[in-house]
Amino acid sequence: MRTAALQTLALALPLVSSAAEIESTFFAPTLKDPIELAPAPDGDIYIVEREGRVLRLRPATGGLFEIGHLEVTALRSNDRDSNWAREDGILGLTLDPGFAKNQRLYIYYSHPKELLNRLSRFELKDGKLDLTSEKVLFDVKTDRRDRVCHHGGSLAFGPDGLLYLSTGDNTNPFESDGFAPQDDRDGHDNANSMRSAGNTNDLRGKVLRIRPTESGGYEIPPGNLFPPGTAKTRPEIYTMGLRNPYRLSIDQKANILYWGEVGPDASNNGPKGPRGHDEVNQAKKAGNFGWPFVIANNKPYAITDFATGKVGPMTDPAAPKNPSKLNTGLVDLPPANPAFIWYPYAKSEEFPAVGEGGRNAMAGPVFYYDSSRKYNLLGKGDDHTLLTYDWIRNKMWKAKLGPNEELVSLTTLMDGFTHPMDLEMAADGTLWMLEYGTEWYFNNDGRVRRLRPADGNKPPEITAKREGETFTATAKDPDGDTPQVDWWLTEGVNERKIGTGPALAVSTAGGSELRAVATDAKGATAIARIPLVEEAAAPALELEVATGDAKQGFGEELAFKVTGQADPAKTVVRARYIPPTGHDAGGPQFPGDIEKLVVAKACFACHQIEKTSVGPAYLDVAMKYRSDSGALSRLQAKVKTGGAGVWGEIPMPPQVAASDAEAEQIIKAILNLSTGIAETRGTAQGNLKLAAQPAGVDGGGAWEITAESPGYRAARKRIPAK
Repeated sequence: MRTAALQTLALALPLVSSAAEIESTFFAPTLKDPIELAPAPDGDIYIVEREGRVLRLRPATGGLFEIGHLEVTALRSNDRDSNWAREDGILGLTLDPGFAKNQRLYIYYSHPKELLNRLSRFELKDGKLDLTSEKVLFDVKTDRRDRVCHHGGSLAFGPDGLLYLSTGDNTNPFESDGFAPQDDRDGHDNANSMRSAGNTNDLRGKVLRIRPTESGGYEIPPGNLFPPGTAKTRPEIYTMGLRNPYRLSIDQKANILYWGEVGPDASNNGPKGPRGHDEVNQAKKAGNFGWPFVIANNKPYAITDFATGKVGPMTDPAAPKNPSKLNTGLVDLPPANPAFIWYPYAKSEEFPAVGEGGRNAMAGPVFYYDSSRKYNLLGKGDDHTLLTYDWIRNKMWKAKLGPNEELVSLTTLMDGFTHPMDLEMAADGTLWMLEYGTEWYFNNDGRVRRLRPADGNKPPEITAKREGETFTATAKDPDGDTPQVDWWLTEGVNERKIGTGPALAVSTAGGSELRAVATDAKGATAIARIPLVEEAAAPALELEVATGDAKQGFGEELAFKVTGQADPAKTVVRARYIPPTGHDAGGPQFPGDIEKLVVAKACFACHQIEKTSVGPAYLDVAMKYRSDSGALSRLQAKVKTGGAGVWGEIPMPPQVAASDAEAEQIIKAILNLSTGIAETRGTAQGNLKLAAQPAGVDGGGAWEITAESPGYRAARKRIPAK
């Protein structure tokens, strides 16, 4: 028997800045590193995942269908620490303006064999992605070595049928101390953004604008930055001088481009230039936005000699130059445009509403109030408002625009998201948000969030279970309605309704998922899923421990052996003491008050308790420093100032939003995670000395022994404790 998890959950959430409410409904809660979504005219949602899956979501029934899989270069879980292809994979998706008739979609992806990212047009055939229909529009050369990242990849059509693609600077940012990567030394080209974003003859670090043709090619529209035929330039460039324009959006009335720009990491100003800022940018026309020579509101960087460390003159934003020997484009660049909104890690003097802390700016759609439309998320007073959001801060803001597209005000709209990855508005006014999931890579909990104005109606609730070939559902409605239950069976890339009512006894052969959909009198739904096919699992480790029938005591040695195909050098064996309380949380946990604090400060954006994300697992930190008497003060200081190098090159931003007292609370809780835990690393066989007896523990209980290695299911055993 299996009890099904809920597929959708609807919550009415108050706006931060208003007494009005927005209803959030969740779909597809098990997405794997989802990257971008695209609403279709028929109400379906198309989604791409980083490692190659192309999906279709049908919100009305909760159906999620894998309609295709692209072979791509991508970081994989069996080598998650690789310095190769750190941000590669499927990078972007959008639907053709005529999708309802021509079934065409555009995908930007990392080629599986060649060193390039490719923009292609595909067609759906019988509901599936037809790989033979691929029409290659163009390729963008790329570097994938030595922690090179920043690919951008967002795709969107403007109201005039022009296609926009964002591309990142494809540069290693970790060798520039958080300032501009201008490393012109031989052998350091992958750390030099002057070769890409600052290069008028290179497609990286840009927003490109083209007009796709019926044949699968493209034309250059008038108004791009460089007219066709201009020496040492690429005519596809619309805006240049971009670091990592991760999400873009086109105002469908004014035809103005917006994008979020993920900025560098320096937490303070220095001789080389300003501290790092993220940006939200606006382009009414083609232009240069300055990277890696200026940032924010045209704050200049110095041209630095990385061989000698000598800091040269500051860039003139009105007349920037690209002096790099790797520059194949123009030396004299167009004047730099200032950002529309910009903010550092610390509090922003210009835009206080954005707050402080980690940052990863995104730009969403422009809202226009339309009384004839089914849904208006905001009121008439918010007509002509850009919605922006931040992947790390998990917030969304309203950027009210004036008659000349100037910024009138910036206020918080909502918060509490889980790494908002993409935001699109459907024709009926529904706002669709793609949430990436809790971790930095290798998520299994990405999801789609639907945002609509709350109407006061509470959706029904439903659970479902299976006993053999009999399926039953229990549905109730908080408002007292009697929900109707319909049963939908997924078969390949399609679905069919196979019954109505609280019970079902039919064959589901050939199906992969059965869903019970409860609908109330006002049309609100809730969905319960019953999987019919088990997903293929990763290979498992096997763990042997030599205990006989004896109980194991604190400080004693335990012989172990791990078998399987995993690399012993990457294997970790741990023993965790579990007190005889009758309750086990399943692993190290923060106290409730600390967990709330860590969530409030967005610490889980980069860290998990037991899993490595972009930052180390908190348990790994605890084990590393558990015998270090000075760790508390040093780590508390690092929380406030940030740093890099101990756990890898990716810097930890300063947690300026945490007070000294809060930082101390968090670090103490992290270090306490190691209580009762022992470990050994880098071997598949040996002896593990169990942890010393924790204070206040009399004994008894059990030891949980675990063996873990990347790409393998962990092995676990429990043995009694003395």
